[in-house]
Amino acid sequence: MGKYWMLARMLTASLTRRKSRVAIVFAAVVIGTAITSGLISVYYDIGQKMSRELRAFGANLVVAPSSPEQWPYVSLDDVSVLASRVDGAKLVGYSPYLYGIARVQSHEVVVVGTRFDQIEKVSPYWKIDNRGSGTVGSEGDTALVGEVVARKLAIGPGDRLVLTAPDAYRTKEVTVEGVLTTGSDEESQIFADLDLVADLLGKRGVASVAYFSVVGGPQGLEPLAIDVQTELPGVTVSPIKRISASEGQVLEKIKSLVFLAVALILLLTFLCVIITMTNVAIERRREIGLRKALGAQDRDILFEFLAEGGALGLAGGLLGWALGLPLAQAVGQSVFQSSVSFRLELLPLALLLSGGLAALASFLPARAAARVQPALTLRGE
Repeated sequence: MGKYWMLARMLTASLTRRKSRVAIVFAAVVIGTAITSGLISVYYDIGQKMSRELRAFGANLVVAPSSPEQWPYVSLDDVSVLASRVDGAKLVGYSPYLYGIARVQSHEVVVVGTRFDQIEKVSPYWKIDNRGSGTVGSEGDTALVGEVVARKLAIGPGDRLVLTAPDAYRTKEVTVEGVLTTGSDEESQIFADLDLVADLLGKRGVASVAYFSVVGGPQGLEPLAIDVQTELPGVTVSPIKRISASEGQVLEKIKSLVFLAVALILLLTFLCVIITMTNVAIERRREIGLRKALGAQDRDILFEFLAEGGALGLAGGLLGWALGLPLAQAVGQSVFQSSVSFRLELLPLALLLSGGLAALASFLPARAAARVQPALTLRGE
């Protein structure tokens, strides 16, 4: 017990006598640990948060009939089954789409039945201009008209349209609620409520295709698609490769950058500590020579240096971990506009990294100090 008490007194005296050197090592460890723990916290959350941000590109999972030549529709019940299989926290939105042909003002136009309340979730990139006073889809008889169709038929928000089924037996009247601009085929289509289009076409309970926007990269979507497709042999469930692959590439690049940043910060911290501890060893040459002349062993000197470095590392790691929490939140709010999950398990990791790094950086200076020759040092050589 007395031996450890003496060691503690020696460590305290050594640290307090060299406040400037100690402050440099301590600050390096604190800053390095704070940035590292903050980035690691973001790293753990970055997959889900980036995937949610990338949902601005639209749906990343499609449900289609497995044999469109025999039956070109999917059951809405099957679509609901897939929706129930997705974790509610990861499901941004989904919507079935029922395609058909209708006549409007003697022109044949593609009509699409969908769920208007899901448009901003499944297709957030759609631009709806000149919207009327109401909310699209707030009434069952509202419609969105593609820009090409609007120009062709000379119609705009507030106009009434009569949609006539191909067999001319069924008609539906709708009010144009907005003009749709997407830069794609949707501009040549008319979108209306799913039930309204289903009644018009006589296709209740089915859809031509369904799109899902799900938080998760290809690694999460592909197993989900395989499981559901096994359960529902009448449909084909597959990730939209252009979107899911791009999402995976973006996530991998960002994670690689975070990893490189952490590695660089740890390297800089290591270099700062080893340089400072080397200077400490040089300053203490006469003290070490005197102690060895009085009987101190090499292992005693080595252990003392490693203990000093480890103690500074642990103390700096604890403070750095605490400072890393608000740093992670600041990054999360500025980049993702959301908070980063609190992870208590990062505390032992931060202490292990900081303490181990500081002790390792102290090893070379400690070994050099332990090799000091008492006779030469005391003679001033």
